[in-house]
Amino acid sequence: MAKTQTKQKKKKQESRGNLNSTWLQMRTGLIIITVVSIGIGIFMGRAVYQIDHNIQEGILWGLGFGGAIWAIFIIALLFNRIVRGNR
Repeated sequence: MAKTQTKQKKKKQESRGNLNSTWLQMRTGLIIITVVSIGIGIFMGRAVYQIDHNIQEGILWGLGFGGAIWAIFIIALLFNRIVRGNR
């Protein structure tokens, strides 16, 4: 019975170790967020320009949406670092 308990403890520790490991490297995540934010910014700017025919407003909307993605990422990163600690 003692052997099964130690095996269960080891399995729990291994599963916790897997949960604490990162899915992506920071560099890969930054590249993905950069590509997505630029893509959504261009998409939104183009959509606003097609509706209003105002290039300045399209650029502002595109920058706003691209910046919002970065703001959400930075807030989530800071929250994660506060909760989990700096590693």
